[in-house]
Amino acid sequence: MVTQIVTGLAEGGAYALLAVAIVLVFSGTKVLSLAIGEMGAFGLMLGLKWDSTSVPLIGWRPPENVAGAFATALAVLCGAVLGVVVERFIMRPVENRSPASKLVVTLGIALFLALAEYQFISNSGLPMTSPLGSAGINRLHLLGSSLTWDDVASLGLAVVVAVLMTLFLRKTRFGLAVRATTSDPTVSRLLGVKVSRVHRFTWVLGAALAGIAAGFLSATSGEIYPLSMTAALLYAMAGAVIGGLDSLGGAVLGSLIVGVLQGVLSPRFGSTAAVGATLGLVLLVLLARPRGIFGTVNAG
Repeated sequence: MVTQIVTGLAEGGAYALLAVAIVLVFSGTKVLSLAIGEMGAFGLMLGLKWDSTSVPLIGWRPPENVAGAFATALAVLCGAVLGVVVERFIMRPVENRSPASKLVVTLGIALFLALAEYQFISNSGLPMTSPLGSAGINRLHLLGSSLTWDDVASLGLAVVVAVLMTLFLRKTRFGLAVRATTSDPTVSRLLGVKVSRVHRFTWVLGAALAGIAAGFLSATSGEIYPLSMTAALLYAMAGAVIGGLDSLGGAVLGSLIVGVLQGVLSPRFGSTAAVGATLGLVLLVLLARPRGIFGTVNAG
């Protein structure tokens, strides 16, 4: 049991990175994004393709021992660029639409990116190596479990990002502007806050973080394929909902809970039972505390 719990915590750490990205976008824009996973995955798949075919125009191929790191770095860069494009040309025009409408728009973005991945990058899985290079595959033995340094790094990054972003949102002028924009965009505009800049910031940062999450999640499974990050997004979103959609720390904790459920139940009862238990927990939390464990009254 202890081994399964530790393994589940490692898996939950990878989901936590993506859950933090979901919460960042929601905290700054009130948009529950179904697109953030594919926004992170697009650059990663592009980098993995160039690993085998070489980078266009310059004809350079990354060395095999850093191929995963190169692809993850490209995923971060590409995610940030997509964040700018999506916020400016897609989400801003629908800013005054209902939350349900914006949710559907983000689903359309995810499907469009997945189709682009399928048509122009790869219609099957691409092998993914460690984002940490050869060091990432080394093993750490803990309480009878054997973890890679990728597992440790993904959880550590999620915690560090959650702590730093929480401090940023509470202690800096721009962070306070982000929180004010979330509470009431109209009043924020009257007070001189550039709401569009706040929205762009959260989309760019969230999508860049999703690129890191894509790298670690894909390294865990050994490959990435179109829509695989959208599938992972469901687990990350479950963690975010359990912890609270406006709580970065809650997103990490909720994802760890989801990971432990997967780690404990899957080996004994199968993946279907684990998924069912996760959905059941989400429903229980929403019934008992609709804002999530650490959510606030401003998260609606």
